[in-house]
Amino acid sequence: MSRIRVVVGLGAVAMGTAWAVGGVAGLRDVVGVLLVAVPALLVLAGVVLLLRAAVPDGQLGGPLTLVGVGVGVLVLRFGVPQLSELSDQAPTALILGGVFVALFRGRSGSGLDIGVRRYTSLLYPRVRTSLEGRAPKKLILRALLFGEVDIDLSRCEFPFEARLVVDVTMLWACVRLKVPADWTVLAGRVELTSGVRFHGRLSEPAFASPQPSPDEERTVVVNVQGLGGVVSLTRGS
Repeated sequence: MSRIRVVVGLGAVAMGTAWAVGGVAGLRDVVGVLLVAVPALLVLAGVVLLLRAAVPDGQLGGPLTLVGVGVGVLVLRFGVPQLSELSDQAPTALILGGVFVALFRGRSGSGLDIGVRRYTSLLYPRVRTSLEGRAPKKLILRALLFGEVDIDLSRCEFPFEARLVVDVTMLWACVRLKVPADWTVLAGRVELTSGVRFHGRLSEPAFASPQPSPDEERTVVVNVQGLGGVVSLTRGS
């Protein structure tokens, strides 16, 4: 059964229950509350989707703190609802909560290692990882709003690929990458950047070709997009 059918079914049960218990007046009251609650639910759904897209599991402390502070300020600004008002809206809130749970499922994965590693830092905490053994074939690094991602590959072996691709997305944050001294590092797509400072030296003052050349080996291609911040490249011994 699809999630849409579940939501429609829950909505029908809720409307039918309100009609049976309170008659037309009860149904009208539920519809009135829904007109206020549904936009708030849509905003909450948007926030949840953004957090799921940008923040990995176990690092929601910063975003949730911001959301909590924002909600607290709004409550103080517009006044705390009276207990009677909360009791009137509690049934509808419970129904909307059930719809929300039915509509949004948790993350799932295949559990297969496809050679891609993702690291994200949003506000806090700082992500610092030192990898050993065979390096992944692709790194996805996201640093947002003063976050820091520090990845050390200096003790890694190059993956079983001609290239190791590093995709960096940042927003006023910092990304540090350390690689072995004998690896070649080239710039890839960097057109979608503004105000990003680059520290360190590339192996060649040229952009990487779209596809690896036949004689290419142990080449790291760094793609960067974002606004503000620092991307730092250092070499191991």
